[in-house]
Amino acid sequence: MLEVGLMLAHHCDRYVIQRGVGQYIGESLEKTLARSRCPKGRLLYYFPKSFSKQDEVSSWCGWHTDYGFLTGLTCGLFTRKSEEVPCPDIGTGLYVRTRDNQVVKVTLVDDELVYQIGETAEILSRGHLCATPHCVKAPSSEDASDVGRSTFVLFIQPNWDEPLKLPSEIRYHQECIPPTRTLAYGEYSERVLASFSGKSVEQTLMPQ
Repeated sequence: MLEVGLMLAHHCDRYVIQRGVGQYIGESLEKTLARSRCPKGRLLYYFPKSFSKQDEVSSWCGWHTDYGFLTGLTCGLFTRKSEEVPCPDIGTGLYVRTRDNQVVKVTLVDDELVYQIGETAEILSRGHLCATPHCVKAPSSEDASDVGRSTFVLFIQPNWDEPLKLPSEIRYHQECIPPTRTLAYGEYSERVLASFSGKSVEQTLMPQ
């Protein structure tokens, strides 16, 4: 997943340069991620949902964008009482919102991967890469109320001490950026997480 993500980062860099805006602020996405020792894997599990007649597209996970650089995902695996089962509902799964505000279901099979752009890649490319709004829809059929979903996710991100030079024309997390507009990626991440929780950075990092 990391190797494919780096190949994708190479083509993201080519796209940004071809848009006629020159290089990123700082080094390219590919170079920054290639030297990183901090990709973060997570096995995500979506617990079975109680049956509801409300058929919301964000019923299993609400709309959001990832704040990192790139996110790689595998195909969803559905289980009932720890046994693998076929997808219970053709409308179930990952959805994204396109640049022209269309909601599209992401369809992939077992040997395919999907990648999403994160907010930090959008910021450093001055908006020429767009963070991918996405959500997950739960099964809407009554006989699927005991079905869960798992997927493996790889957050491809820079080293924690990687310096980021943040442009002024960004639409994300302005309140987290100091007047110098320079932060290490780790500090930027901590400030963003603190803004989500409504706590200070110190409170967010305090052991529970």
